[in-house]
Amino acid sequence: MNSQPHTPAFSASSLELSMADAGKFFGWKLLAALSAIVSVNLGVAYVGASVINAPMARELGLSRGTLGLGSTVFVLSVGLGAPLVARVINSLGARLSLCIGSLFVAFGSILLASWVTQGWQYVVAYGLMLGLGCAFGALIPAQTCASAWFERRRALALALVLTGSGIGGLLFAPLLTRVIALADGNWRAAWYVVLVAALAAAAIALLVVKNRPADLGQQPDGAKAQAIQGGEQATGFVSTVYRTRERWTVRDAMRTPAFWLIGVAAVGESVPSVAAIAHAVPHLRDLGHSAEATAAALGLFAMCTIAGKLSVGFFCDRIEPRYAWSVSIVMMGLAVFVATHAQSAAAMYLFTGLLGFGSGAALTCWHSTVANYFGPTAFASILGALMPFSNAVAAASPFLVGLLYDRQGTYTMAFYAVSAVSIISALMLLAAVPPRQSPATQ
Repeated sequence: MNSQPHTPAFSASSLELSMADAGKFFGWKLLAALSAIVSVNLGVAYVGASVINAPMARELGLSRGTLGLGSTVFVLSVGLGAPLVARVINSLGARLSLCIGSLFVAFGSILLASWVTQGWQYVVAYGLMLGLGCAFGALIPAQTCASAWFERRRALALALVLTGSGIGGLLFAPLLTRVIALADGNWRAAWYVVLVAALAAAAIALLVVKNRPADLGQQPDGAKAQAIQGGEQATGFVSTVYRTRERWTVRDAMRTPAFWLIGVAAVGESVPSVAAIAHAVPHLRDLGHSAEATAAALGLFAMCTIAGKLSVGFFCDRIEPRYAWSVSIVMMGLAVFVATHAQSAAAMYLFTGLLGFGSGAALTCWHSTVANYFGPTAFASILGALMPFSNAVAAASPFLVGLLYDRQGTYTMAFYAVSAVSIISALMLLAAVPPRQSPATQ
C-alpha cells in the first residue's frame, strides 16, 4: 500500500482553506500545554529533583546505593508501567492519563516533603510514586496526543513536546536550589514547590489538552487533506517520509522485523544516556576535572539535548527518521568512547555535548519512527510494548558499569562495551524498513 495518498492538483481555494484553518488550529497551543506538562512530570520530577535528593540524602543519612536504587526504581516504574499507561490512554484518553500522572507526582512530592525519613520510604516515594507519575504523565500520553494532532509536521511536533523535559530541568534545577537556600537548607520546601508545579500540570491537562483534532471538529495539521497536499506543492515542502495508512495492532506489529529492530535500537539509545550520565560525575572527577567544570559539562549536556530534539524535529519531516536515529545512536556511542580518556577540558565537553545532542535527537527519532510506521492510533500500545524491555536494560546498566569498575578500578572496558552496544544497534536499525501488513491481517 502506498504510504502517501494521491496528491490532487493545487488550487487557490485549497490554499485559502489551509490558511483559514491554520488561523484557528488548536494544535500549536496544545503543543505548548503538553511541553509544559512534560517539563514538570519528567524534567522536574527526574532531572530537577536531583538537586533536592543530594541534601536530603545528607540529612537523612542515605547511602549512595540507596540513592541509586531510587533512580533504578524510577526508571523501572516508567518502563514496566508503560503497558498499563497504554491501556489507560486507549480506554480513557491521553488527557486523563496526563492528569493521573501529574497527581502521582503531586502525591509523591507530599510524601517526600512530609513522610520520608528512611531509605525504603525514599525508594517508594521517589522511585515508585514519581516514576509512575512520569510514566502516566509524560512521554507516552503527551506524544500520543501530539502524533494524533500532527501528521505532516509530526517529527517537529514530537520534538517540541520533548523539549519540555530539558527546559524543565534547566529552569527548575537552579530554582529548587534557590528555594533550598532561602529555606536555610530545608530541602522539604523544594518538594512543596514540585507539588505546586504538579498540581498546575494536572490543571493544564484537564482544562487545555484535547485528545484528538476531532474533539474540536478539526483535522490533523489544521487543514483538509487536499489543502495540505496542495500547500506542499505550492510552498516546495516535499516529504519522502513514510507514514502508514494501515491500522496496526501490537500483535500485527510484533510479526514484523521492524518492531524488533526498533526495540534493539531503543536499547542502544537508552543504555549510554542512563549509564554514562549515572557515572559521569565520579568518572570526570577521577580524571582530574573540578566540580565546577563537571557541573558546566552536565549543563552543556542538558542544552545539547534540546538542540538535538529541535534539529531532528525539523529534518525528520523531510527524511526518514530511522536514518537520523541511526546517526544519533552512533553519536552517543562515540561520546561514551571519548569519555574513556577525557582528561582534557575539550574532550570532556565533547563527551557531554555529543551525548546530549545524540540522546535528544535519538528520542525524537524513536517516537517519530513508531508513529510513522504504526500510526498514531497504535502509538501508545507500541511504545507500551517496547519500553519495558529497553527501560529494564537501561535501569540495569548503571549497576553493571559500576560492577565492572569495582572489579577493574577503571571505567574503560565498561564504557567500551556501552559504546559497542550503541554502534551495533545503530547499524541494525538501518535494516528496519517500513513494515507492511500481510494480506491476511488487512
